[in-house]
Amino acid sequence: MSSTATAEDTRPDPDDSLGVLVASHAGEVLATLGIAAEAALATAALAASAQLGDDPHHDAGRLFECSPPAAAGEPVRRFIAMRLQDRARQVILLRPAGRDAALFDFIGAVPFAGAILDHFITNPYQAITVADRAGHMRFISPVHERFLGLRTGEGTGRPAGQVIPNSRLAQVAASGKAEIGQLQTMNGVTRVVNRIPISAGGEVVGAIGQILFKEPEAIGRMHREMTRLRSQLAQTRRALDELREQQAGPGLLIGDSAPMQRLRREIDTVARLDVPVLILGESGTGKELVARAIHGASRAAEGKPLVSLNLAALPATLIESELFGHVAGAFTGSQRGGQAGKLEQAAGGTLFLDEVADIPMEMQVKLLRVLEDHMVERLGSRQSQRVDFRLVAATNRDIQALIDGGRFRLDLYYRLSGVVLRIPALGQRREDIPALLAHFVRGFCARNQVAVPEVGPEVARYLAERRWPGNVRQLRQKIEEALVFCDSRVLRAADFARGEENMAAFSVSEPALTFGAVPEDMPEATPDEGATDAAVASPADLREVAHEAVLQAIARHGGNKKRAAAQLGISRSHLYKILERGPRG
Repeated sequence: MSSTATAEDTRPDPDDSLGVLVASHAGEVLATLGIAAEAALATAALAASAQLGDDPHHDAGRLFECSPPAAAGEPVRRFIAMRLQDRARQVILLRPAGRDAALFDFIGAVPFAGAILDHFITNPYQAITVADRAGHMRFISPVHERFLGLRTGEGTGRPAGQVIPNSRLAQVAASGKAEIGQLQTMNGVTRVVNRIPISAGGEVVGAIGQILFKEPEAIGRMHREMTRLRSQLAQTRRALDELREQQAGPGLLIGDSAPMQRLRREIDTVARLDVPVLILGESGTGKELVARAIHGASRAAEGKPLVSLNLAALPATLIESELFGHVAGAFTGSQRGGQAGKLEQAAGGTLFLDEVADIPMEMQVKLLRVLEDHMVERLGSRQSQRVDFRLVAATNRDIQALIDGGRFRLDLYYRLSGVVLRIPALGQRREDIPALLAHFVRGFCARNQVAVPEVGPEVARYLAERRWPGNVRQLRQKIEEALVFCDSRVLRAADFARGEENMAAFSVSEPALTFGAVPEDMPEATPDEGATDAAVASPADLREVAHEAVLQAIARHGGNKKRAAAQLGISRSHLYKILERGPRG
């Protein structure tokens, strides 16, 4: 054949879709096959090949596009070509570019397509192994051959299971179902792999295997990182919610009854003054909310912390470390770099000591000294530092009885009680129950991202006619429990019937109150009246009611105090305190 194709050359068979052109580097045609026998196409291919030049880095194959001249009125025909060459000759493979030839279109459009394909074939984390429909290996990437200890091409034609330990390429090729993210052990090393069936012409023709991650530990690290980020996000959201609540001041307190209006006025008054505050109230009345309201309305609120510590929740051995902090090595299990205590953390802000009446006697002396001079000394250290903070304390205990019994220091009480605020029990402000009901319903639905149901008109009256020894905390628990089991559209009084026997236990055979009514033995409070003990039932009566309710709950649960405490809506430690105190203690 001559170096230039002529019109007399035999035209290819119309059914041909591939072509092979063999030529010298000077452009002399040595042989043609298929569509390459068309003279115009062969000339265009040689011309395009000559423009590529010689690149030693692409001797394995160069991809390019060529188009023979089109006759007048006919569309341009596009062909994709691959050139292979050695020192003496070049071989050009030709195929028409079409919609069903995305690979050739990619090759023609991207000048560095060969480098991309080479990357996918040889990269350790993206390289592939190929098996045909019979499960025999057709290609193993060089990196896999080295890992498996194979010579180049040694595994080709052999069953996949004989070449790759625990291979399932044959099963995937037979079933046509992909296996994604599977663990596979090879030569004592575990990898995470994908096995994907490959289809052509509507049927599965083989399968490829690909390593997804170098080690399973990589997935674990990624999962732990995602968990950590989710945890940080949740903590940030909680911190923002707490900050909003702290800055809300008295607006945190729900209800417009006379006792609540009086409490708000008292909070506004004391928040502006640098005096310690002692909050007294039954369990579940919201003493911590009042502490937040005081902090939020105070001058120290902006940018300053509110640090809380529940003294009843800590063992006596840990209270000192939590309050004062410690230096490194102060005791077994101490933080390596030491740790600041709650007193230091509250510098410039507010320290809230909940259940302050439960502080051990030996710690009462140390706390009293700090409240007198504001000098804090960490455990294990001999250096003191001055810390300024606003102190708010709270308890549901009868401190006077503790003082009389020698279990609480009178001088510490005077330091804590610069101003005493008394929180009304829920029974003293039943008219606030509708507002509390709406607040808890909205909060529950927002927290759980569910639609807010309509509240039946009878629900507020139903709740107001019940007794609530657990106060607002118990009310909230019952409302949220009813929301869980309601039909999500309407919340009705019947939804509270679940556990109605618990409510009967709380009543202790006392008659139910009508909504808005006041017991005969309880004098009405006026809006300007101070929060005095005369406005509530006597402490002895309340203790007797609580003690009887605890005994009945324990009896119903066969002596199981944990279940009895859960039923009553109180902590187990508080249940033990009620038992220890007795009906008149």
